[in-house]
Amino acid sequence: MAHPPCARRGKIEYTNLLFVPSSKPFDLFDPQRKNHVKLYVRRVFITDDCQNLLPPYLRFLRGVVDSEDLPLNVSREMLQNNPILSRIKGQLTKRVIQELGKKAADAPEEYAKFWDNFGAVLKEGLYEDREQQEALLPLIRFKSTAGEALVSFEAYVGRMKPGQDTIYYLTGDKLELLKKSPQLEGFRARGVEVLLLTDPVDEFWMPAIGKYKVAGKDGAKDSEYALKSITRGGADLSKIAAQDEAKSEDKGRGQEGGRQYRRPSSPSSSSPSAMR
Repeated sequence: MAHPPCARRGKIEYTNLLFVPSSKPFDLFDPQRKNHVKLYVRRVFITDDCQNLLPPYLRFLRGVVDSEDLPLNVSREMLQNNPILSRIKGQLTKRVIQELGKKAADAPEEYAKFWDNFGAVLKEGLYEDREQQEALLPLIRFKSTAGEALVSFEAYVGRMKPGQDTIYYLTGDKLELLKKSPQLEGFRARGVEVLLLTDPVDEFWMPAIGKYKVAGKDGAKDSEYALKSITRGGADLSKIAAQDEAKSEDKGRGQEGGRQYRRPSSPSSSSPSAMR
């Protein structure tokens, strides 16, 4: 997954060529969380260890950035608190998120491969980068009780049951164990989908987000859905009909709709009362 070369003009000027590797780098989960994008100044190599060039949650990226505004003799200390570098970082972050959004929309199968490799890292941005939190949420994908395909927040909300106002999730170490959890029984009985989360970072970002907002259309109010772990109790499913009850109600409505009003037949000339 590559991002096209980009040149910026205006107050700062730089070019960049970034790409996502096809497989996980060996040091992706190194505690230091270093990025490996190379920094150049006017086509002169400066460093491949500039940690202020991209946020840690984009450390899977590879490529180069070439600045026209930084001094050639820039030191490591200058790079740590350089306003030019800070602006480059902000612009690169926004552009990468935009490109990932396009990939998710236009090539979902390719995006699913990206997510399998780097989704756990991208989710770190949800609690580290408040400024980009809203832009990151549409990129997040989940496994769920609805099937094998990855699920977005948007897809989950689109198939919520009548009366459901909460997004439910379950965290654990292994997906297969989560699928067998007895805590899912009540939700399955009502056909309520539950997101299944297995990355350690999920224990942090889900409570930090707290809710998922859907913008209202055509002047309608925004909708908010609380994010709730089913292991913490208090899940109120009383407003959601069990699947058997819902089927019975649908069947009953279908039968009522099939009944037709029959008008009583009028007395005919052959009836006894008419012969009198």
